[in-house]
Amino acid sequence: MELGPIRAICWDWNGTLLDDAEICRQVMNAVLEEHALEPLADEHAYRSVFRFPIRDFYRSVGLGDDRFVSAATTYLDLLAQRVGEAPLHSDVRATLAVLRERGIRQVLASATLPDALARQMAPHDLGEAFEAVLSIDDPFRASKHDVISRWLATSGMTAHDVLVVGDTNHDREIADDLGAEFVHFDGGHQKWAGDTRRVSTLGELIDLLGPLPVGSASAELA
Repeated sequence: MELGPIRAICWDWNGTLLDDAEICRQVMNAVLEEHALEPLADEHAYRSVFRFPIRDFYRSVGLGDDRFVSAATTYLDLLAQRVGEAPLHSDVRATLAVLRERGIRQVLASATLPDALARQMAPHDLGEAFEAVLSIDDPFRASKHDVISRWLATSGMTAHDVLVVGDTNHDREIADDLGAEFVHFDGGHQKWAGDTRRVSTLGELIDLLGPLPVGSASAELA
């Protein structure tokens, strides 16, 4: 089923454009080992329990509120040591390029602090693909709702013009709250819940958005 007319896409970063779920699983397992807890055996196990609020994810693996801040701080420190290791998903560049050719506005929103996000993005040279890069300011309250809402309020569009593409329940909740469309990317951090539109590759978004304009191409970003 095709989506209605879409003027802008709000992309999630971690897990949706950046293929970092396996690295995050490995980092979380290091934290769990430090706390003498059972590791997440594979990516399926990780994706089955990952969710927002992030405290709920930590509780689900045995890291309750009494250990959350310490564990999350260790996690962020270890993850920072692996910046640059995660690749983009295979069809990111081609998909962004086709959407740009169609005149669809694109912004990126991440539940990552600005400095860390900049380091994650730097190796991939995608800055020109987005008219804005939005990030959080509190690592222990990783909610993107406010920054996306503020962007939308100054965008000249209504929420019905916007498609949110993400890999978690948080992305869906933001879209629902704002009144935007949502598509779940089922190749990231959280397993698809089964009750929303989904794509297994980002290139499938092109089909959801309808036929390409005459004369457009899918050349990758330079």
